Amino acid sequence: MENFLCGGVSAACAICIVNPVDVVKSRLQMQGELGSTKRAYNNVLSGILHVGRTEGIQGLYRGLGPAIWFQMVGNSVRFGVYHVGKKWAGVDKGKNNSRINFLCGIASGATAGLIACPFFVLKTQMQVQSSASNAVGHQHSHNGMIDAVRNIAREEGIRGFFRGLDAFVPRCVALVAFQMASYDLAKSQILDRKLMSDGPKAHMTASAFAAGCACVAMQPFDLIGARMMNQPFAHGGQPRL
Repeated sequence: MENFLCGGVSAACAICIVNPVDVVKSRLQMQGELGSTKRAYNNVLSGILHVGRTEGIQGLYRGLGPAIWFQMVGNSVRFGVYHVGKKWAGVDKGKNNSRINFLCGIASGATAGLIACPFFVLKTQMQVQSSASNAVGHQHSHNGMIDAVRNIAREEGIRGFFRGLDAFVPRCVALVAFQMASYDLAKSQILDRKLMSDGPKAHMTASAFAAGCACVAMQPFDLIGARMMNQPFAHGGQPRL
């Protein structure tokens, strides 16, 4: 239970700080969709400054509600399932088994992706929604998280909350499998080779390495999933684009 709670709460706190980066990332992913030549954002830093200047703090924190729910639900599940899996396999007490870690990562990532997908759909559509001058990709007309839930339920039914699932689950699997396994591997190597003592510095170094591995592994699925989640759908579930 501790792993479930700590994973969810820490991730929810983190997204409150990095949500502006997530907003710009979502919009960058929509640029060039279907051959569009409109380029409103060049990179993350200039994108944050541009959104802050034209849309204010509200623009930088679009989709914060579903983002918090996504982080709490997704990370609680993936951390909890991962550590339960390691404990069940007998490699949770200072041992390292890259194969078991990787398999536990796959299982926890797939479970988290399935459960947290609706929140990612809401987050993506609300973050991409912007002022006319900044608009890239399809623009939904949600007026907050509750309104977004109502709109999707009315127009698409339950399927609307799981659009892009076939790309989103591999995204979560790649994220967790590479992040968790590479973190355990890096930390064990650091400690075994006595490069650092077991403390915050060693954990931060292993975390940075794991984050890099996870980002590279999940990026293609993240891009495809975000575009599938944001595209407009006609009645009956067929995409309009």
